[in-house]
Amino acid sequence: MKERRKVMTGRVVSDKMQKTVIVQVESRSAHPLYGKVVTKVKRFKAHNQDPLAKLGDLVKIIESRPMSREKRFRVHEIVQRGVVVEEFAEKELESLRAKEEGDVVAQRAEEERRATARLAKLAGEDEEPAEPSGGEG
Repeated sequence: MKERRKVMTGRVVSDKMQKTVIVQVESRSAHPLYGKVVTKVKRFKAHNQDPLAKLGDLVKIIESRPMSREKRFRVHEIVQRGVVVEEFAEKELESLRAKEEGDVVAQRAEEERRATARLAKLAGEDEEPAEPSGGEG
């Protein structure tokens, strides 16, 4: 009789180890009493022989012999290539920082312009009263 191995589909959430990926598997089921759909998340370490599975990929993992203390699965196939959200977030942060830096520079220039205008106005007020008094006397 052919042995049955557990097969699960999940998303790669970490690929920082050399030949191991962490796959997050979500299972949804109805609560037995209340009927609300409950999502349970379980993380498995899976063997990734040729590091093909990358962060964000949707992979199918299959049960295999124990490869280490916690690693009991291996990556069987990559179902869908994932888009790494962190790269987009990094680019967006850089653009936001550049925009913010430009705003700060513009704000400083505006403050300097206002300060110069105030000083000119104060200097002009001091001179104006002095001229009429000098012309009358």
